[in-house]
Amino acid sequence: MAKLFKILGSLIAVLVLLVVAAVVVLPMVIDPNDYKAEIVAKVSERTGREFRIDGELKLSVFPWLGIEIGDVALGNAKGFGEQPFAAVKRAALRVKLMPLLSKQLEVDTIGLDGLQLNLARAKDGRSNWDDLSKGGQAADGDPQRPDGGGGPAGLSIGGVRINDARVVWDDRSSGQHFQIERFNLNSDAIAPGRPVGLELEMSLRSKEPALSADVRIEGTVSLDEARQQLDVSGLRVVVEAGGEALPGGALRAELASELQMALDGKRLALKGLKLGVGDLQLSGEINASDLDTAPAFTGTLALAELNLRQWLATQKIELPAMADETALNKLALRMNLKSAGGTTRIEDLLIELDQTRISGSASLKGEAIGFAFDVDAIDADRYLPPAAREEGQAPAAEAGSGEEGPLLPVETLRALDINGSLKIGRLTIKKLLAEQIELSVAARGGKLSIGQKVGSFYQGVFDGKVDIDVTGKTPVMQIRESMSGLQAEPLVKDLTGEDRFAGKGRFSADLNTRGNSVKAIKQSLGGKLDFRFEDGAVKGFNLARIIRETKAKFQGQSLPPDDAPPQTDFSELSASAVIDQGVLNNQDLLAKSPFLRVTGKGTVDLAADRLDYTVTPVVVSTDAGQGGEGLEELKGVPVPVRLSGTFAKPDYAIDWGAVLTGTQKAKIEEKKQEVQQKLEKKLQDKLGDGLQNKLKGLF
Repeated sequence: MAKLFKILGSLIAVLVLLVVAAVVVLPMVIDPNDYKAEIVAKVSERTGREFRIDGELKLSVFPWLGIEIGDVALGNAKGFGEQPFAAVKRAALRVKLMPLLSKQLEVDTIGLDGLQLNLARAKDGRSNWDDLSKGGQAADGDPQRPDGGGGPAGLSIGGVRINDARVVWDDRSSGQHFQIERFNLNSDAIAPGRPVGLELEMSLRSKEPALSADVRIEGTVSLDEARQQLDVSGLRVVVEAGGEALPGGALRAELASELQMALDGKRLALKGLKLGVGDLQLSGEINASDLDTAPAFTGTLALAELNLRQWLATQKIELPAMADETALNKLALRMNLKSAGGTTRIEDLLIELDQTRISGSASLKGEAIGFAFDVDAIDADRYLPPAAREEGQAPAAEAGSGEEGPLLPVETLRALDINGSLKIGRLTIKKLLAEQIELSVAARGGKLSIGQKVGSFYQGVFDGKVDIDVTGKTPVMQIRESMSGLQAEPLVKDLTGEDRFAGKGRFSADLNTRGNSVKAIKQSLGGKLDFRFEDGAVKGFNLARIIRETKAKFQGQSLPPDDAPPQTDFSELSASAVIDQGVLNNQDLLAKSPFLRVTGKGTVDLAADRLDYTVTPVVVSTDAGQGGEGLEELKGVPVPVRLSGTFAKPDYAIDWGAVLTGTQKAKIEEKKQEVQQKLEKKLQDKLGDGLQNKLKGLF
């Protein structure tokens, strides 16, 4: 663009040349229009393009020495169409005559009406001003310079007025096209040491993306020669934009600031910065240095308290439905910014979102991201979708649906370069409460590691780590988790809203898998897990009564009503499992209650969603106080229950053959014990204790 400004400077120089030419011919009282053809020829020769002056040249001599020219056009470069490269409807320049005698240059308001500038770049990268930028060279190849002779000692300009200018940019190599229309610029008088007021307005239009904007800029410019600094006070920029690329299709923004810029372009400062978009109000300041070599920035930003929900509505941005319709009614922010050596840092960050405070810091260097955030407390349920009403609930997805699609964004994970931590004092999500949460994430070179610690989760402590490796063709994952001291009763209540299970427990898991779909991950899942709960109860059913009712039905009887709570107590519930290729194998399920022992073993095919498992309860006590009354005939008899089918629709069947066989065995064993006791008594009566003890040893 520097070349373009040089070209525009050359065009202005042509106008000045016309003024000088007019001064030369004035003493001879020659009409400047007589020289129009010669001027056109010289410009055409110099530029290699067609140059036209369709209007008249008008001269004035006293008290202003000036020229006015109309309908001037410079043709376009070859291959860029017939429209002119530049055209001006009217241009006027006047210099006060008498001050020239004392080397004072007093210029009247410079006027330029109807400027049209058509800038273009061809598909091969050529621009339509390349040929013009090659001109302006002296014969020896060095750029022409002023001779340094005695110029005017002082310069003042009555002002600058550009009216209804139009600039078109057409980049055929990228398809970018935009134009500036109705460009108007007005300034106060310009003189050394005096501030200059400026007003500018224009309309911007873009095809891709479809966007339009009306822009107004005003401010007062002053030059501080002592500090070699340009100051703009009272800077105000107003933008009213519309288009499909904008959220809600429209935007109005207003910026106000005090600008300071070094004349060498190395330093820039925005003081008292204020940016407003409706009720959204940002304030702060920005300081930039070393802009010509290694740019560095420092600054502060603050967002005044905002009702975010209402503001988004005014911008016609629709939020997803949330469980709490008052969520996002408060947002405030402040932070410090630093950027140097290619690293940008956010420090002393404080965000207030509703009742939540978030503090911390973040950094960005190239594509490397670092962060450390601390959240005091947040109720995530407020921001989740509202629970579906029963009558409007969608049917549950069938097992296996959607399990083939990619699960992980592999390319994104490979490109990640991140190291961060997140601490949350108190988190509520899905009605579950967790406290003292510490999360860490580290990703680089296609390897991602996520650490998780929860200091208090229903009186338990959780520790876990997930490692994901996407360096190869197939993602590889490892999951290690452990929990101890967990109180299941309040957890299940909060999770389901029902009192279904109680007990204090622990669990651990060490799993590994590979694949990038739910199906593949299930099929390749391996590892081991175990759990143990103590002194608890499974609520909602009484296993002893179920067994008694089943027995009564077989005997054609019925049981009287039972007011006891429908629950099955246990003193211990534990199991461990090994998983290989998606098949879980458990051989040691054990549940103990005062009247019952339950064992279990079998397999669960996670990928095929199939159960092949047998649970075997055994009555060990028939005391009424232990819930075993009425089960005397089943004492010591295994009651195998076979589980099969799918998780969604499991089937179960009691192996009554085994139960009956066990019952007969129990009766035979009972008779055997009875006969043995009678035999021992007779032996004692006839043989005495000594021989009896010897005979016992034989059995």
